[in-house]
Amino acid sequence: MSLRLLEIARELSYWSPIVLCSIGLPGIILNLIIFLGTKSSRQSSIVYYIIGQSISDFGILLIILLQNYPSTSMSQSTISCKLSIYFSQLTVSCGMTFLCLSSFDRWSCTSRSVRIRQLSSIHMARYLFLISFLFWSLINLPYLFYCDINPYLNQCSFTNEFFAYISVYFLAPIFSTLLPLVILMIFGILTYKNIHYLNHFRNRTHLSIWEQQMTKMMIIQTILSIFCTLPRCIYLIYVISTVNEYLTRSFERIIIEYFIDQLTLFIITMNFASSFYIYFLSSSRLRKTIKTFLKNLFHLQNNQVIPISVQHTANPFTVTKHH
Repeated sequence: MSLRLLEIARELSYWSPIVLCSIGLPGIILNLIIFLGTKSSRQSSIVYYIIGQSISDFGILLIILLQNYPSTSMSQSTISCKLSIYFSQLTVSCGMTFLCLSSFDRWSCTSRSVRIRQLSSIHMARYLFLISFLFWSLINLPYLFYCDINPYLNQCSFTNEFFAYISVYFLAPIFSTLLPLVILMIFGILTYKNIHYLNHFRNRTHLSIWEQQMTKMMIIQTILSIFCTLPRCIYLIYVISTVNEYLTRSFERIIIEYFIDQLTLFIITMNFASSFYIYFLSSSRLRKTIKTFLKNLFHLQNNQVIPISVQHTANPFTVTKHH
């Protein structure tokens, strides 16, 4: 049983990046094309967070896929070790941050308070878009200095014990899973309450049809993100709480934990590969936009041929003589 579980975990580890990238990367590219190329879409503040999330998601899936092959894995060289860990931490942090900012934007956008609604603005979105990338780029800089190839294990690992402790028990679990999960749950509930209030007073709603559809898209994505993040969060809490038992674990327990580790990684990575399909299924306007884009791309416009009736007469011209 243990060996069978180990085999399943290995297969999951190998095939999940390939499957998720095959599904996620085309969707992310379409996200960027649609939201960057459509002028009407850029008039909403949340689009900046969607673009930031799409860029982060693209980086996450690409890094995961590259780790699947020995020639591009982080254990290949010192440079690949440092850059792979740095950019994986950067993209995951940014991806979860933009998810939280999208949830925050929908809460402020649907608020009854005018002052809170002012937080949902294009100016604020542009500012937070740049600040998020800059902040996480600086926070994750120590990974470039304190990660390298371990010559004894021939794998990428930490070279500083203190930073390893901070990363494993604080940076990775708190900023990548626990804190985003709490934020998503809080603003998801608050947004739902705001929408519930607006539904009782339809004539008082200040949201355009596009903003209403964007809000629907983000609520569905928030719910999915919570369900995708929760298993990983529970697993990390378990790992941290049982760290003192690490050296006394049985062989069967190690295999079970390895299987759960791979399974929860697969589930949380689905969060980074599914945004386009959530938007596509939940927004009729986005579906029309994508349909129009694909028609223009493949020259599938419906060309209508209008028949022209030509009548031939014996005397096409009439000459009148004036006496």
